[in-house]
Amino acid sequence: MSGGQILRAVGGAEDSGGHLAGAGRVVGAYLRRLRKERGLRLVDVVEAGLVGSAPTLSRLENGESPLKSERLQALARFYGVTDPSELESLERLASRSQDVQWWEEFRDAILGWLERLISVEASAQEIRTYEVQYVPGLLQRPEYAKALMRHALPGTSVEDAEKQVATRDRAVRVRQTRRNVLSDAGGPDYYALVDEAVLARPVGGAQVMRMQLRELYSLEENMDKVHIRVLPFSAGDEAMAPAPSITYLSFPAHREVDMVYLEVRNGGSYLTNPEDVDRYRLVLTSLWHKAADREETLRLLDSYIRKLSD
Repeated sequence: MSGGQILRAVGGAEDSGGHLAGAGRVVGAYLRRLRKERGLRLVDVVEAGLVGSAPTLSRLENGESPLKSERLQALARFYGVTDPSELESLERLASRSQDVQWWEEFRDAILGWLERLISVEASAQEIRTYEVQYVPGLLQRPEYAKALMRHALPGTSVEDAEKQVATRDRAVRVRQTRRNVLSDAGGPDYYALVDEAVLARPVGGAQVMRMQLRELYSLEENMDKVHIRVLPFSAGDEAMAPAPSITYLSFPAHREVDMVYLEVRNGGSYLTNPEDVDRYRLVLTSLWHKAADREETLRLLDSYIRKLSD
């Protein structure tokens, strides 16, 4: 769909936009929204001498062409942006859009619908996620991730199984490298809501699950930017979300370029319509208030760790 609705809903196709689908698309979407808010057409910007043609501006707004600093500053100021901090945020995002991303060499191991999510995580100011089945990807230990991959990428023959093992190993490496965003000094604040059912499901067996739960306990206890809360069974149906997996990403440029990623077993979709995004943001906020507090979350984690140690 177009017009700021679901930008992508796929089951395995690759995103031809590459890493420009990340920070560059965020900046482009922001500039397009600013232009439209001022009632300007593409041709109006061209006539003002800021770009050479309407197709050029369209490519910039879609994140299909790199946006140089001088042009970015000129467009932003033409659209009325004067706040130095906002201009600096745009500059930082535009700079990231021109970098070669670490995950480019792992394209063969990245499920198509995840590519865009990975490309924008490091550019986000805040990430909020909710999971009812699994530990969120950014919090997974390699053993836990590998156990999940065995079900997500099964082999159908001996030869195929060998290839799948290699692909799974690379996919696990991608997931572990993604976690660097949590320790990056300039990385986003991360808020994870995990249903208690996730703690009760021993993915990979007791030993693997015990290590994973200890990892969650350690992250909540020791990392300032990581906040983990458990939605207990006692919260009842009031703690049920409209989707089993929700990730909300906010960016420093402007709330209206924020996005929501919804994942299902064999695909995912991205919502960019401000009304849809805001609705899911409010859902996550409501669920956060219904979740166990930090002390109770740590107690619940410890309780399940002890059960797996018996």
